[in-house]
Amino acid sequence: MGASLGAAVIFFVAGIIFWGGFNTVMEATNNMKFCSSACHEMSWVYEEYQERPHYHNKSGVGATCSDCHVPDAWGPKMIRKIQASREVWHWMLGTMDTQEEFYDRRLHLAENVWRSMLRTDSRECRNCHDWSAMDLEQQPARAAREHARAFEQGQTCIECHQGIAHELPEAWDESPVWAARFEHDTEADLDRGEPELPLEAEELGDAVAAEGDIASGLAWDDVPVLDVTLFMPGQASIEWIQDGSSHGGGRAFSFGDRCIWCHAGEEAQIGALATSAEKIETYDLGDKRGHIPMAVQTAFDDDYLYMRFQWEDAEHAPLPFVDGGMMDPENEIKLTVSFADDRVDMADRGGCWASCHHDSTYMPDAPDQEALEQSELAERLALMDGVTKYLSESRTEIEVRGRRGAARGGWDKLKESEEIDELFAGGVYLDMARFKSGSERTESGYILEQRHFDESEAVVFSASKEDGVWTAYMTRALRTGQQGDKPLSLDGKYNINFALHDDHASSRFHHVSWQHGLMFGADEVDEELVEINATRIER
Repeated sequence: MGASLGAAVIFFVAGIIFWGGFNTVMEATNNMKFCSSACHEMSWVYEEYQERPHYHNKSGVGATCSDCHVPDAWGPKMIRKIQASREVWHWMLGTMDTQEEFYDRRLHLAENVWRSMLRTDSRECRNCHDWSAMDLEQQPARAAREHARAFEQGQTCIECHQGIAHELPEAWDESPVWAARFEHDTEADLDRGEPELPLEAEELGDAVAAEGDIASGLAWDDVPVLDVTLFMPGQASIEWIQDGSSHGGGRAFSFGDRCIWCHAGEEAQIGALATSAEKIETYDLGDKRGHIPMAVQTAFDDDYLYMRFQWEDAEHAPLPFVDGGMMDPENEIKLTVSFADDRVDMADRGGCWASCHHDSTYMPDAPDQEALEQSELAERLALMDGVTKYLSESRTEIEVRGRRGAARGGWDKLKESEEIDELFAGGVYLDMARFKSGSERTESGYILEQRHFDESEAVVFSASKEDGVWTAYMTRALRTGQQGDKPLSLDGKYNINFALHDDHASSRFHHVSWQHGLMFGADEVDEELVEINATRIER
């Protein structure tokens, strides 16, 4: 009996020592120091991790390597530790001795982690983040909208949050792991160029000549003011917007989310990214201001749309890449207002952004002058100064993601003239009205296969600067009778954008607004879709 009791005590003590030692080893191999220094491969990704929000954030609450890569539950944890022994074996063999070898295999390694997280419904993420505990009303609008959609569609964390702790491998979005996630891109490619509304001839009305600068003589005190912040968009093209590997909102945009839903209030930060050439700009913009606050008022009567714009002037800031610093010495400002209905693909989300492509002038994939001169399209397109804005509907194909180094856009994939004419007659175009301060000239035009501008008698602008503040007025006939001028119906809804070429700027170096929804004195307005409900006014 005594011997049996003694043996039991020995086994009990030995068990405690073994279990204590086992747990000590387990914990030691789970801590940050071990993960970041035991293998040189991990030291490379540790440097990336230190720049990520799971390491450095405003709350000071971080997630360590083991929080994301080692399960909490004992059974799954043991399985993961056994799997890790294979990684130790490859470390001993020197399978990835250099950083180059690591990067060559990085996509494969990332795919292993992604597959595991998809199988477990992002189990390690949900140790900290719980759907049921999320208060969507306290989240930023973008996050709340995406989380609500993800919950409804049964998605899991890793489907949207790849790269939150480490840099994404090259060509990560072409991995078969994410084929299902990017199915919407394929569908968009198939549907791209087809108008939202059926092609029907527009009722243009009779030709109208505006009675003059009516807007500047109206009483504007009772017309609500919409505070809009214009910003430098840099080289963020419509292709860049749709590409989930470049723009995190690409997926939301493909589902129909409007740019303004996610980015309202971020205009100053986005403009700063452009002027500092940090992310969305490759040209040196010198001391150009990144954003311009603008007050916009909108009114109407039975014949005209009236608009008033006010913004502060700024000191001249020369553009370093232009001789003399001014792209357009004759015009201190150019103010543009654009209109479209939902016949234009993506206009309901991005407005005039639908015409900004990655291969237009001053954009990353703009063709060189030799390619333009040798192109057969030189007979159909005005290419002397490069590729102008155009709509995707006018092309047979648009390259969105730049697969295998392909140029993004589709300037040289022009449809036949008959197809372009059919689109134009059916109202598929972006209407633009522009004022030039130097000549005090008003131009009206449209964008379809390229940009068209001509003088207008149905749209009148005026502008003046007093005490450092610009005030501009626009008087536009609701129906001008001219093809290319979008006929505006008082019971319709339209997409409207504003752009300002400030300080002698030209081409794409303008400040722009988000797309806004426009209606005319509507009794009921969906505030999610309409920001401007014009006020009826008496002359």
